[in-house]
Amino acid sequence: MPSPWSFTFEPVFVVAAAGAVVVYVRAWRKEPGPAWRAWCFGAGVALVVVALNSPLGTIAIEYLVLFHLLQNVMISDWAPPLVLIGLTPAMREGLAARGGDWFAWLTRPQVALPAWLVGWYLVHLGAVYDAAVRNPVLLGLEHAFLIAIGLLFWWPVLCDVPRAVSTLGRIGYVLAAFVFSAFLGLALTFSPPVYDYYESRPERLWGITAEQDQNLGGILMSTEQALVFFAAVVWLLVRLFREEAEAEERLAAEQRAAGLREH
Repeated sequence: MPSPWSFTFEPVFVVAAAGAVVVYVRAWRKEPGPAWRAWCFGAGVALVVVALNSPLGTIAIEYLVLFHLLQNVMISDWAPPLVLIGLTPAMREGLAARGGDWFAWLTRPQVALPAWLVGWYLVHLGAVYDAAVRNPVLLGLEHAFLIAIGLLFWWPVLCDVPRAVSTLGRIGYVLAAFVFSAFLGLALTFSPPVYDYYESRPERLWGITAEQDQNLGGILMSTEQALVFFAAVVWLLVRLFREEAEAEERLAAEQRAAGLREH
């Protein structure tokens, strides 16, 4: 077995990341935005590259499912929202326009949420997971799929095109995602090993048994999703309160204007 500190290399994602950065820079030059958007986009792309091209990947493939689950949340729960936050409004409008009716349908909350949930559970089924980790091509497809459903899930939360979802609707969307996705983390936390591949590994790191490995992975998944979704809900609540304050100010201004006209 390779050293746990040796690097994995998934060139497709390195090339894709480089291509995304090139396209982003070109779009940025046409219509730049605040610097923090560029930093967010860069951080999201870097998360994908580091997760799949580092010792993290070696440990995930050869030793511990805990690290494989960490990879998955990095590329599906952390990187996609950062990438979407990094897009300027003009970039989002351009993507929505190129996607057309199909993109508009796919990013509807009632489509995006079930698609994300089904994909999230499907990828983590024992037979699917074991097959992917044994085959580099399937593993690459798994990673690409997780990135795709992550972007799909976060689009209605963070983007207002091709249609804007109300802030209250976004809060309900995120809470529903947290509730319905929580069962996977809980199942992995309290169930015996379901991944034969990891149970049969000839070497264990740090004295972690196969059951402890999976249970720690379930705890990791449950904790990180709770934190990510909590942060999203807090941001949306702040946005909701700001919208209500602005609406009250507009109403007050209209009432004052009506009073002046009467006099």
